Amino acid sequence: EGYYSGQLTGSPTTQQQQPGGPPYRVQRQAANIRERKRMLRSEAGSRPPVKIINSAFDQLRGHVPTFPYEKRLSKIDTLRLAIAYIALLREVLAADCDPLEYVEKALANDTSLERAEWNTSDLTARLSWINWENLGVNPNRRSILTSLALS
Repeated sequence: EGYYSGQLTGSPTTQQQQPGGPPYRVQRQAANIRERKRMLRSEAGSRPPVKIINSAFDQLRGHVPTFPYEKRLSKIDTLRLAIAYIALLREVLAADCDPLEYVEKALANDTSLERAEWNTSDLTARLSWINWENLGVNPNRRSILTSLALS
């Protein structure tokens, strides 16, 4: 007859206290928990604090086109919009033409342009709200972009 947790058992097949038995598992589990906590403490110093990441997202939100009435974009929406906007700016620079003209052609599905990877519905809707005058674009041409973006 074996002992288990200090109690007498009547079954000869029950586990006896040995290194592979339950008391060892409890010790091992406690050691694993201590090790995880130690690793988390050491990693905490190597990762940037959440405040820094949130501040970076706030700065990024200030550089992507947004609607005037829009609430704060989520982090994932901010990243997706920034990726599309960067792709648009890259293509405009490569096209070596007027930025608004390039966007108009892309939105009108001009076949002479390569597939516009930035042409997402989210970004195209926001393009009509860009202050093109600040970019040196004639203010009379903004209505053309607005009608293209909304059609």
